[in-house]
Amino acid sequence: MNFDPKEVVEQLDLQLEAHPNATLQIIAERMQISSQKIVESLQEVEGVTFPEYQANKRLARAFEQLGELSPAANGPYEITRARQRITIPNAVVKFQAYSFWRRSSHFSSQCPLMDLSGDGLAFITDRALKPKKRILLLLKLPGKDDFVLVKGYVAYIVATGIAGYRYRIGVHFLPFTESRGCNNLRTMETLAALEKTYAA
Repeated sequence: MNFDPKEVVEQLDLQLEAHPNATLQIIAERMQISSQKIVESLQEVEGVTFPEYQANKRLARAFEQLGELSPAANGPYEITRARQRITIPNAVVKFQAYSFWRRSSHFSSQCPLMDLSGDGLAFITDRALKPKKRILLLLKLPGKDDFVLVKGYVAYIVATGIAGYRYRIGVHFLPFTESRGCNNLRTMETLAALEKTYAA
C-alpha cells in the first residue's frame, strides 16, 4: 500500500495534537502504519527526526495555550513574587539542577517560559524538581541567538496539563550581587530591560 508522506505528516499532526506525549510506536499503531514509514515521511517532508518534530509541536502548542492565559492569574504561587509578571511570547528556558556537592552534567531540553519578573520566573516541564532545589537557567528570547544565564532555586511546583507538560515550576532568583554563587549585576540589568520592554 502506498503512502503520501505529506498525508502521513498531516495525520501525525492530528495524533500529536490529541496525544502530545505519545510514543512513536503508539502513534504508528493508531495510524495503522509502521513506525519506519512515519520516520521516513518526517525526514522527507520536514527534514527532522520524530523526537525533534514532537518537541517542536509541543512547544508551539504550549505557546499557543500560554498566550490565552493571564500571567497574573490567581494561584497558590502568587505569594512568591510581588513584582509584576510579564510574558515573553515564544521564550524558552533550559535548566540544570545542582547542589553544593554536585551539579548535573547537562542542561534540559527547551521548556516554555510562562512568565518572568525581576524576582523570578515560571516555566513548564515534564521533570519534577523539589522545592528549594538550586538550579541554573538559560533564558532564550525569540529572535536572539544567545542565552541569559540566571541562578535561582525552586520556589514551588504544581501540576499542569498545558500541551502535555506535567509540571509548572516557579523559580526565585538568587541575589544580584558580585558575591560568588549569586547572579551578577549585568544579569539584573538585562532582566530590568526585559521588564520594561514587555510590561503591559
